[in-house]
Amino acid sequence: MARTTTITLADDSVLEVEHDGDWVQSDMPQPDPRWRATDSNGHEHYYAEGSDRYPTLELVFGEPYWCEDCRDEHQDNWYECRQCREKVRPGTRIDSTPKWIAGPTYYSLNGEPIGKERADEILAEAWRRADEAAKISSRPAIGTRVGLDDATVTVVPTADSAPGSEVTVMFDGTGAMETVSLTRLRAVRR
Repeated sequence: MARTTTITLADDSVLEVEHDGDWVQSDMPQPDPRWRATDSNGHEHYYAEGSDRYPTLELVFGEPYWCEDCRDEHQDNWYECRQCREKVRPGTRIDSTPKWIAGPTYYSLNGEPIGKERADEILAEAWRRADEAAKISSRPAIGTRVGLDDATVTVVPTADSAPGSEVTVMFDGTGAMETVSLTRLRAVRR
């Protein structure tokens, strides 16, 4: 299954990004990110994001053996505490929520295939132009909603003593106010 994103650029050329992949659902046990346990020697163990899911445990492999049922070689494995070598069984959970498993990505400009590097250059330039167009150069009217970093804020009255290149804004939810440089503000898309 492919998902395609079409972007019309400033010069009216069209960049298409096609993401191949599939939705996958599984009822197999998966690591439980909330799992925490203490072994009989008092050593704490837990799940962690990243390549080392269990930083306090070591994956140990047993001797290979022949299985007569499936006529193949097997090798059991288990986790042990790095400190005391006690066997520890990490917690698991069943999450049958479908997840998108990404496959290859294809790029084209005006219908002609291009490489990822060229697509990245085109997208970076498009983002730079969009950011430049969204910059605010003069103090917005009181009550105007503007972008500040990753937040949307409201312009409030600015002290007369503040330079013309600064404006006071109020953050949603907290009511906190801050006087910031106009260079940090961006127009909010409607």
